[in-house]
Amino acid sequence: MIINATKRLTPVPDFPTASRCPQDPNNCPVISTFTLFYARWRLFPTGLFLCLLLVSGVLLAQDAVPEPPANSHGTLTVTVEGLDDPLRDNALALLEINRFAGQAPPDEIRLRWLHANAEREIRQALEPFGYYEPTIESSLEQTADGWKARYQVQPGRPLPLAEVDVRVLGEGAQDPAFQKLLENLPLAPGQTLNQPKYEQIKASLESLATERGYFDAQFTERVIRVDLQAYVATIHLHYDTGVRYRFGDVSFKQNILSPKFLNRYPRFKPGDPYDAQDLLRLQGDLNNSVYFSQVGVTAPPDSETRTAPVEVELEPNRKHRYSAGLGYGTDTGARGRFKVERRWVNPMGHRYDAEVQFSQIKSLAGVKYRIPGSDPTTDEYTITAGYVQQNYNQQDYETWTLGGGWQMQDGKWLKNYNLNFQYEQFQTGNEPQARSLLLIPGLNWTWVSADDRLNTRRGLLFGFGLRGATTALLSDINFLQGTVNMKGVYALNDDHRFIVRGDFGTTLMTDDFTDLPTSLRFFAGGDASVRGYAFNTIGPTDAEGVVIGGKNLLVGSLEYERRVYGDWSIAAFVDSGDAFDGASPELKTGAGLGVRWRSPVGPVRVDFASGLDRPPGDTFRFSFSIGPDL
Repeated sequence: MIINATKRLTPVPDFPTASRCPQDPNNCPVISTFTLFYARWRLFPTGLFLCLLLVSGVLLAQDAVPEPPANSHGTLTVTVEGLDDPLRDNALALLEINRFAGQAPPDEIRLRWLHANAEREIRQALEPFGYYEPTIESSLEQTADGWKARYQVQPGRPLPLAEVDVRVLGEGAQDPAFQKLLENLPLAPGQTLNQPKYEQIKASLESLATERGYFDAQFTERVIRVDLQAYVATIHLHYDTGVRYRFGDVSFKQNILSPKFLNRYPRFKPGDPYDAQDLLRLQGDLNNSVYFSQVGVTAPPDSETRTAPVEVELEPNRKHRYSAGLGYGTDTGARGRFKVERRWVNPMGHRYDAEVQFSQIKSLAGVKYRIPGSDPTTDEYTITAGYVQQNYNQQDYETWTLGGGWQMQDGKWLKNYNLNFQYEQFQTGNEPQARSLLLIPGLNWTWVSADDRLNTRRGLLFGFGLRGATTALLSDINFLQGTVNMKGVYALNDDHRFIVRGDFGTTLMTDDFTDLPTSLRFFAGGDASVRGYAFNTIGPTDAEGVVIGGKNLLVGSLEYERRVYGDWSIAAFVDSGDAFDGASPELKTGAGLGVRWRSPVGPVRVDFASGLDRPPGDTFRFSFSIGPDL
């Protein structure tokens, strides 16, 4: 037996007709009528007489043998036993009688005809899964509730594969992607014949060929041979990929940006081997930019040149974007913001944004001019100017900054370098009001590895920063400050997740600590630090008990999250930390419970925490946050 095409796993046959009834006139009156017509056609050569006879025969048959009415009560129950889910599901899908399950059955003649065909249909349903010797016991009985059709199936011995000959020919034979596919085939000699998996192999080969640019690929042999005497099967699947096409020229249809700038987006160049993933990435990068509202990328293959020219159609975004909002933060109190963005300033993709924020604790205003780097998706140069004012718990300051920065992506590292010229007026606790002028170079490197940045199951974030100033370079004081941040997410399964967080910072300086501006000191407490304590309430204090900040920082957190329903989870956590001057921190601990909702923009977190140590934390403190885990 040779199988060149897949058996239908879920066919939808027509209803039985007279031509498919048993050849028994007593059980199938319509068949007997047609048999009678055939006999008389041979006996009477006269065409007109034959036509009249045919019409009268049909009318007579209709009068003599009326169609039995459908059952007026009860329903049909169909049961298939002895099979696992895939086999049972396919058997039920192929059984014509199952179409009437749960409803009023057809007339008894048709019902029994369907029942008589059930064994053959079950056998057909099992063959794609390698079972050619099933034993089937069937019964059909009428009860007070209707009809019950029952089929007890023993699938019998499975048909083993003696040979699985899957080959890739042509240029694709040397392609690592095809080699990896062949190393992980779902079928192997000794396994049971499974035609759906055979179809899966075929589909995978065709899909990979399309994805990798083998547009002339075709099967030179695809067959399943079944030897029922030896009771084995063999698979021969030979796929000739032909040559791999290359990318052609890339053209952009738009009128706002320079082609020279847009040509920085593709991660490929003309002449590179075709890869659909490169096209998807190009489309995603352009979609994620601020410049365009719609992006279409096509690469129709040219069989004459064996290339695929890339055509990119771009619909420009609105040139300006305005946004505003009002809200409340447990670390900031009531707050509001207004922001304006100009999405492009010139054909080279320069842009800027200006923002104003105000709250009960801190307000700011700033503008940032952005210049895309060599990779416009990750790299950019910035020129910034800003003003920040804080009035909170005698930790007051006003800061003016002017500076610039450079951001670049290096593998999984996001590297930021910056240089800021900062003037600050500050007063903390009972310290006298002071001023500082600092030229601060700094860097921040962040490394992230995660399965999903928004809703992470397993991931790790590691970052460190370094900044400082010296009197030798336009600064009033000498200091060097370093920070380390870590956060890990580990899910045991879909329902249980652990989140660990740690922050460390230290300051080295030769001057008096009171000369260090308030904005550069370390504080602990708040939603992103030690929950259960208000914002910046943990740290060294002056003689009057006012927290004035410290040289060092140490904060740790452990959280357990348990999914309870859908996207909703509950969490239990404990945080501990301190801002301090000496070598030994006096850790303050907070603990609590929270509710989590997995939203499209990241987890929404509502926490209820209590501070456990002195200085006293809140007996009950509410906090709210939203955003990615990492």
